[in-house]
Amino acid sequence: MRRISLVGVTMFVASIMAVFLSLLVVAEAKSEPGPPTARALEELEGVEDRVLNESPKNPYHQVVDNSSSNFEAKGYQSKQVAGSAFGKGYAVATEKAGPVSFKMKVPRTRYYSVWARWPAGGENAQAARLGIPAAGGTKWEEVDQSKDGGMWVRIGAYKMQKGQRDIRLESGGGRAVADAVMIVGDALVGKDGRTASVADPYTFAADEEDRSSYDSSGSLSKSSTTTKAGQPTGADVLRVAKRHLGTPYGHNRCRNDVQEDCSCHTKLVFKRFGQSLPDSPVYQWNMDRGYKIYGKTRLRAGDVVFHDLDRDGRLRSHFADHVSIWAGRGNIIHASTYFGRVVVSEERYLGGYWGAKRFALR
Repeated sequence: MRRISLVGVTMFVASIMAVFLSLLVVAEAKSEPGPPTARALEELEGVEDRVLNESPKNPYHQVVDNSSSNFEAKGYQSKQVAGSAFGKGYAVATEKAGPVSFKMKVPRTRYYSVWARWPAGGENAQAARLGIPAAGGTKWEEVDQSKDGGMWVRIGAYKMQKGQRDIRLESGGGRAVADAVMIVGDALVGKDGRTASVADPYTFAADEEDRSSYDSSGSLSKSSTTTKAGQPTGADVLRVAKRHLGTPYGHNRCRNDVQEDCSCHTKLVFKRFGQSLPDSPVYQWNMDRGYKIYGKTRLRAGDVVFHDLDRDGRLRSHFADHVSIWAGRGNIIHASTYFGRVVVSEERYLGGYWGAKRFALR
């Protein structure tokens, strides 16, 4: 009888185990979602007990760009040509640059979302600073303008006192860009201190390129996913994603602009870019499409972000785990159970960061 080598047996057993594990992963990825856990159901209730205020249907807003009479700057040079700037141009800090003021009228004391925009450019300042006139004193926020150019970036939500207020920009010693700043009286505030923005900034401040994304009824046009260059970008993904802001959260619901849960939101957004995503964060992570990213420092606008919210060490729960879209500067756009609607909020409040995926856009 031929002797069977120990190495051969070991290799055979290893191959059988590999096949078994691969089948197990596929089964987990393709299985139907089971019933939600008690914790998941609890988080879907009590929004009124968590959120301290309501967002008005037509919130106050004001936009100030570098061509406005409410803009003041010393030591900045005006630039009139920039494909991704807001309006007709922008201003760039020189060696003699002083602080910039965007003068805002705050009609009443409440929380306001603050958005800023600058043209794309890797040579832009990486440590510019925005001074927000918060009720408790100026709140300085560092802004890396070498990233997230050509789109409205959420700086945060702040309580502002009624009156004339200045949002200031300091160069931080780099090539700071002064383009446009906007405040919107839409911010929601949670009892634990987290905030969220629920209004689409492009509704209030769309330049020529932004407006071309919508038809006469205000709906996204068929060609809305392409830039002037013809190739969709992460900024284009965010334009589409922000059109869903304010849509009520609906557990295991997927009706465009009526009720959406987290995976429904990402599914609807990426459908516009030629990607057919399954309606589950587990399925979206396990599917064989998309480039996986694990480090947060590598995230770009438009990446799909996953969270292991129940912190069980595996992304396997269709109800307790979460998916969102990276919106730049630490923000995500997602259907939030906490706020009960699609919002832009800070990613850090979720915890359990698992990883992200970058999909090809068409």
